[in-house]
Amino acid sequence: MPAAIRAWCAVVAALSLGIAGIAAATTASAEPIITAPGDRAIGWDIYRRLDRLPYLSADTQSLQVSSFDRSGGDFDISTGNKNGSGGCLASGGAGCVIAEDRGAGEVDSIWFTRDGGNVRAIGTIRIELDGQTVLDAPLQAVVDGALGAPFAWPLVANAAQSPGGVYIKVPMPYRQSMRISVASHLEYYHVDYRRFSTAVGVSTFSPSDPALDVLATLRAAGTTDPKPATTQAAHGNRVVELHPGAAVTLAESAGSGTISELRLQLPEPTDPLLSGLRLQIEFDGQTMVDSPVGEFFGAGLGANNVRSLMFATSPQPDGSLSLSAWWPMPFARTARVTLVNTTTDAVPRIDSDVATTADPQWAPALASGRAGYFTARSHAGPTALGQDWVFAEEHGHGKFVGVSHTIRGSRIRTSFSDDAPYFLEGAERVYTDGALSPQWYGTGTEDFYEGGWYFKDGKHFSDPLTGQPDQRTASGGCADYCVAVYRLMLAEAIDYHSALQFGIEHGKRDMVQPDYSSTAFLYTHPDDTIALGDDVNPTDPVSRLLHGYRDDDATDQLLVSQYEGNDDTRPVIGLVRATGARVTFDVAVAPDNRGLLLRRTSDQATGYQAAAVAIDGTPAGIWLQARSNAFHRWLDDTYLVPESLTAGKGRVTVALTPIPGTPPWTASRYHVDAVTG
Repeated sequence: MPAAIRAWCAVVAALSLGIAGIAAATTASAEPIITAPGDRAIGWDIYRRLDRLPYLSADTQSLQVSSFDRSGGDFDISTGNKNGSGGCLASGGAGCVIAEDRGAGEVDSIWFTRDGGNVRAIGTIRIELDGQTVLDAPLQAVVDGALGAPFAWPLVANAAQSPGGVYIKVPMPYRQSMRISVASHLEYYHVDYRRFSTAVGVSTFSPSDPALDVLATLRAAGTTDPKPATTQAAHGNRVVELHPGAAVTLAESAGSGTISELRLQLPEPTDPLLSGLRLQIEFDGQTMVDSPVGEFFGAGLGANNVRSLMFATSPQPDGSLSLSAWWPMPFARTARVTLVNTTTDAVPRIDSDVATTADPQWAPALASGRAGYFTARSHAGPTALGQDWVFAEEHGHGKFVGVSHTIRGSRIRTSFSDDAPYFLEGAERVYTDGALSPQWYGTGTEDFYEGGWYFKDGKHFSDPLTGQPDQRTASGGCADYCVAVYRLMLAEAIDYHSALQFGIEHGKRDMVQPDYSSTAFLYTHPDDTIALGDDVNPTDPVSRLLHGYRDDDATDQLLVSQYEGNDDTRPVIGLVRATGARVTFDVAVAPDNRGLLLRRTSDQATGYQAAAVAIDGTPAGIWLQARSNAFHRWLDDTYLVPESLTAGKGRVTVALTPIPGTPPWTASRYHVDAVTG
């Protein structure tokens, strides 16, 4: 099946190039075809241009494929989550395919573990982009850094550097295709990647560029501002005293600009102070940050060394604690930074430094929605049985770029351990834009933070993008077992157009109740960037007639099953059309669209369903869904249609041609939204 898809991919690519050439020759004097890739960061520019992090992209989708337990797991609290049972998607490549995509995109994070973090049994990892092999080497050697730059720490890490897990975080863009495979003995893994609506502005990754400047920036994490240098920043230095219940303004700015650096020095950084002293930041009259100081800077349990790329804490010889943050925080008109003391003790002397740069680009960018406001969502409390802990629940559009997370829990006896911190069995699930399927579904809490085996041996670590800087067992204010963790998602940022829900289980199936606190980092804008569009129901005669729906040899099948994720016990009953022949239908769209989100509700019992997509007869690419689930068969997945094929049109004809040799193409519903941002 994958071979058939690759053959058709070449045909579609050739057709696309031919049509593009004809269009260029025949429309030279007409309006130019819209091909701008928007404000997405690609490849090494993600880390070279962190000053552009607030810009949002309307034509990017962040996805994950992982070894999560397709059954969802049983309700026996004594057993593990069996999240290593996801298995291979198909045979091919080095032996076992773990991720595959068609079209333009970028691989951003690959994580594995087995055998306590020793991954030698997995053998070779092979990464193929646009038909070229860019990596083919023993996985253990890769994560050990044996290949050299750019596959060097901290863009790769072994189980000693990221306790219990290994990862590869080299951003690897591709224009037409991606496939990742390993030799054998696969167990736990995830691959986080982005999909783009167009290959404009995308260059295929080459390992010949060592990106030494990026490695240097990452290795200096926690010591200096990682953004490009500017000489225009104005520093506002204040020394303040805070009485119990009092608030004090550290800095105020007017005009269009950005806060580029924030530093605090606390004289006596007790645990109650770090949780009770709150940082509030207001942009253009709206409070976008209201967070406990410790967790905002990555020190949710207390004063520790934190060396992340965007924030840091550093205990000083005199007993004070230095805290730094380098998120770019734009504003159009005003900004205000305030500290609030919610504790019962006075804080005699807090040194602060807020760096602000005047910059006229941010006023129009924020007004138009091209950029988002830096946002921190903080909350704390006991978890609820059967409900994921929600890091962020958003409306409007934006992107999720990281989280600092503090857990205070208890160990329990299980069939595999006498004292398991069972809350770490919980997996992350991410939903966007009204889809009923999670586009991210992970394998465990420490796996999300890219360690493994409950952060093997409880080792503390603080890498530029992930870390567990603190873990305590019945000490230091921790009743039993507590951890502070963080993950920055700068390359694999999760974009959304109208809504985001990012949650994480606390134990398998949310079966235990620790106390959680979290601070999620995002860039947000209050406006949606989609206009609700048309619905097509292939099994309804009226809908077929209204939309000119054709699928000549299709058959109806009754499906009684569930969706994956946090509602996977609720049965959904519906009819599904299955076909190996061409499907066509017309849909109404907003003429001022900037592309389309084409969502299919389907039966994913069989993976590698694939179809060539055309809009009004022009090839758009291949829609591939390699994943499968025979337990929870309902699936919502989305195809990004580029603006160049839809701009100015009020109605379009969609054609989906299943690729010969692949399983039948299934659909119960198509929903089309117009991208407006």
